[in-house]
Amino acid sequence: MGTHRWWMVAPVLLLVVILVAPVGAVAPIGSDKFNVRAQVDLAALTRDNFTATLTSAAKSQSGLVFYDFADTLCELLAKESADFTTQTGIAVKHVCVDGDNATQQLIAEGQAGKPASADVFFGPNNNMRSLTQAGVIANLPLVDLLPNAIDVEPAAARASRGFKHNGTVVPFHRNQTALAYNSALVSNPPQTFEELLAFAKEHSGKVTVTDPTHGGSGSGFLESALLKFSPQCMNDYYNFELTKDQAIAAAGKCMQAVLTYWRALKPHVKFSGSNENSIKALANNVALVATVWEDDLFTLASKGLVPPSIRPVLLQTGQVGDGDGLFVVASTQKLEAALLYANFLMNDKVQIDKLEQTGSRTARLKLQTQGKIPDSLAKFLVVDSLYHARTRPRINGQITNAAADLFVSEIIAK
Repeated sequence: MGTHRWWMVAPVLLLVVILVAPVGAVAPIGSDKFNVRAQVDLAALTRDNFTATLTSAAKSQSGLVFYDFADTLCELLAKESADFTTQTGIAVKHVCVDGDNATQQLIAEGQAGKPASADVFFGPNNNMRSLTQAGVIANLPLVDLLPNAIDVEPAAARASRGFKHNGTVVPFHRNQTALAYNSALVSNPPQTFEELLAFAKEHSGKVTVTDPTHGGSGSGFLESALLKFSPQCMNDYYNFELTKDQAIAAAGKCMQAVLTYWRALKPHVKFSGSNENSIKALANNVALVATVWEDDLFTLASKGLVPPSIRPVLLQTGQVGDGDGLFVVASTQKLEAALLYANFLMNDKVQIDKLEQTGSRTARLKLQTQGKIPDSLAKFLVVDSLYHARTRPRINGQITNAAADLFVSEIIAK
């Protein structure tokens, strides 16, 4: 064949490349190469061949170390890890850690060129930016690779508290701020901020709000109020690149309508010093309505510490929720086992177990939980359809902190 007929060969070569390239194969995030060491060809790994490709190498990698920062999930995840070992023969050392301390440890080990103490880390969403920038997180797009992560909530799949990691962190745990009420005494709970104000005026002293500087259910309620009363600030709320001074300025601007609402509400509410104290106010009939974390309410209810008549509700304009994720540590020497384990943690049983036992929601949209949790406990969770319709992402934490400081000086202290 003459050299002048290259144009006839090129399409054939292109076709060969297309046929050889595996369908659904993943590419490294933020780089032209993977930052992890593997026994298998990562460029050929897909959801479809995931288990078959990894299993042989993974079975030679016993002794996987899993860092778990959530104290409410420690006991449960220890049992789940034991189940994984029973099913696969791959031993897992489950270690309960402080999230911030473990983050600093993994970063320091990476900077010192030492092997990481953990292979998989379930850690705080707030720390994913610093962990990524330090090179601790494997640059594998787990949400595109793990078979059990195929249906995760899009808003949570590729970002953690505004930091876009593009899928290297799987949203393992979701939580939700809410209002809770005593259904035995309140037949029509407030569905809007305006209805809450009217209810508080009619039942003065019977609404408890967590101080936003002393509990996430309070700061979450403040964030939800910002979204409701100052929607013109939306670009600031979800701009996670603001400097501290810019966040303070944004809070000062956006809080004015919220403060007006609160000046009307304050005479009719009581403040609590913690998330748990707000739930206790409900449990002891001190309050008819209170700000809560849904998973805190569920956990206490599962222990018999909350009356069966308590129910959660989300306001129509939405209330903020958050969650935390898990990732594979870049310096792991047991990548194949780590990937199998991460996929295991996202499976139906683990996701439903943690919801049933601790109120820890799943980010998997197609996982049906109705009927899989006893009715005696399901009533302490917002129904899935309402949750998906009314949950909102947490806003920039620096704005929240500045808004909370304003709230204390302008509302609580006066």
